[in-house]
Amino acid sequence: MIRYSALVLAGTLTVIVGIWPRSAQAQVSDAQVERLMQEHSVPGLALAVVTPESTFLSGFGSTSPQGGEQVTPDTPFRLASVAKVLVAATVLTDVRAGGLDLHADISRQVDVPLDGSYTGPVTLHALMTHSAGFDERLVGYAARESADMRRLGDYLAARMPARGWPTGSLVSYSNHGMSLAAYVTENRAGRSFADVARSNVFAPLSMNSTGFLTRGEQVPAGAAEPMSCRDGECRSEAHVFSHAYPAGLAFTTARDMSHFVAAVSSGEDRPAGLTDLVPTRFTNDPRLPGMSYGFFNQLYGGRRVLAHSGTVPGYASLLVIVPEEQIGFFFVTNGGDSAFGAELRDLLLVALLGEAQAPTLSPRRTENPSDRAGAYELTRYSHDTIERFPQVFNNTIQVEASGDSLVIWGERYLQIDDSLYQQVGGEKLIAFGAREGKSYLFRPSDVYGAMLPAAYERRKTTPYFLNEYASWLFGLPILLLLVGWPLLLSLGYILRRRRGEDRPAFHPISFIAASGALLASVLFAWFGFGFVALSNRLFQSGELFFGMPDALASMTWIPPVHAVLTGLLALAVIGAWKDGWWTVSRRILYTTLVAILLLQVSFHLSWNYLPVAW
Repeated sequence: MIRYSALVLAGTLTVIVGIWPRSAQAQVSDAQVERLMQEHSVPGLALAVVTPESTFLSGFGSTSPQGGEQVTPDTPFRLASVAKVLVAATVLTDVRAGGLDLHADISRQVDVPLDGSYTGPVTLHALMTHSAGFDERLVGYAARESADMRRLGDYLAARMPARGWPTGSLVSYSNHGMSLAAYVTENRAGRSFADVARSNVFAPLSMNSTGFLTRGEQVPAGAAEPMSCRDGECRSEAHVFSHAYPAGLAFTTARDMSHFVAAVSSGEDRPAGLTDLVPTRFTNDPRLPGMSYGFFNQLYGGRRVLAHSGTVPGYASLLVIVPEEQIGFFFVTNGGDSAFGAELRDLLLVALLGEAQAPTLSPRRTENPSDRAGAYELTRYSHDTIERFPQVFNNTIQVEASGDSLVIWGERYLQIDDSLYQQVGGEKLIAFGAREGKSYLFRPSDVYGAMLPAAYERRKTTPYFLNEYASWLFGLPILLLLVGWPLLLSLGYILRRRRGEDRPAFHPISFIAASGALLASVLFAWFGFGFVALSNRLFQSGELFFGMPDALASMTWIPPVHAVLTGLLALAVIGAWKDGWWTVSRRILYTTLVAILLLQVSFHLSWNYLPVAW
């Protein structure tokens, strides 16, 4: 391992093609970029900035933790989710060529199940605006080696998520949805999507070092290694090979991406279909920035900005285009923290367009902000797999009311129209709406500098409450059995001794019922700590991306056994009261215990642990 500051300072290379705009040259320097890299632990960076007059290319830092090659504009990096823009571009060239229809139902074109709570047509238009309504699914999403990747069609046929929201109702960001759009193109062409992208987009734009990585192919020679840097030390991260490769498994260079930025920002329709990326195609609310095909829409100084970011372990990237000004930029790193994207984005936007002035704020209060306060969960979750439980903690935000304003992550918003709020001192807008009887918050969600036009479902409970509730479900039955039951038993014995009463008649089945309650409690705790807690940790670390470990799969018998045992114990409650097992206080305790066991069964059912589904 080597210190990332040494990687940045020792490996700086700048190549300028054309003339760097005067305003940017006056405000952005290599030293500023290097300072940001050091602040955010970024070991290597490639940058491309395109204006109508010039193209600026640069490289900073190193490609490996050993301080190997310097990053240059021709160093390959992984694109991560910015590849989705290239998917949209490829599909649109095929649409322009007459091969595909944006608004036709694709269900008959591919052998992929489109199941779930909602039916109806799924179109390329919906897939490329993330409005098709698909759930999230990450378990088994990737392989550790390229050779172990599944073929795109086989993977989607086996692992396509369910449809948890109506098509065309709101944005639910989906890797699988964009990969399905790519597969439609692949299926029509009769060759891999990677080949179609190469012939339709990369070759015409001279993006000769850009390509999607398919099964069995290796990472390009000389590519920047994925890294993580902490406490001044950098180490390599393993590559992650996504089965749904069009969603993010592509490699490119800053030079190649400058060609793409120039083609889109200039408005020249070469290859045919590229300009179709620019218009807004879908919004959660017509008063808010929405989605173009493949691009998020956001605001800067009143201008509409197209953006997309990407993050995978060891890589992060951001693509930004301002069509009105015909400018854009792209940068990619091989490590660093998530705040770097927005900070470098702002540095470049200020240099190119000047400081953005916040629009005039004209409050118009027609509702009580307290009515909007509460917990809201991002519509990027699974309705019917074990990912549901950890996603609550990852995806939920809290909206707080403070006087006449709403506060989200420290940002204040004042109402300016019906259900519409504007950021105080900024230009972000949020809105509230309803779909299918549910309440939603629509707000821009910053993902490495790109503002996803996200939808959030309102929740009755907070993650904090859910965590406390689950903890009591795990611990209270054990506490009642190991502390409460012996205490009541001892108290009953003492009272009988004082009164000179005989020991009550022994009911053998009562002993079995009490033992069964202890067993059910132990099973729930075992599953809770051995499966739920561990799967949540593996979800956070990314290990579940590679599939369900055998150690977890071997525990899937516990919830059904627990449920059957709890059902029998619930029947035993009737016998306990009818036949007078134990004292009244112990019968009450046993009944309370069985009620908690039934809540445990409900917990398993609610969070897709009964049966265990992934």
